[in-house]
Amino acid sequence: MASWAETKGLNGTAKFMYAHSDEERFHMLKLIKFVNERGGVAVVPSIPEPPREYDSLERVFELLLEHEVGVSESINNVVDACLQEKDYSTHNFMQWYVSEQLEEEALARSILDKLRLIGGDKGG
Repeated sequence: MASWAETKGLNGTAKFMYAHSDEERFHMLKLIKFVNERGGVAVVPSIPEPPREYDSLERVFELLLEHEVGVSESINNVVDACLQEKDYSTHNFMQWYVSEQLEEEALARSILDKLRLIGGDKGG
């Protein structure tokens, strides 16, 4: 998404997406470290290659929101498993991710709302 935005002259969006990617990597590394420090072996699965083209900037942020909602669902599943297993240490650790996802979804929705408000008006 960042690369697409950059090649379309959407430098602000590209900067946002590159920074967002760095933040997501930090979140992943925090989780890996948590697993490894507790005697587990964290494995990072491969992910499908993202699209190279997008129909619009609005579509980019729709996909970002869909992704964040999916991540929230996955985190909630982990939290549920923690409670089922009475793993309160991991449950406590995961609360940071629960809070972070609320922020991530709110940010994506806010940007998407603004894009929809502007619509096709290139003057903004």
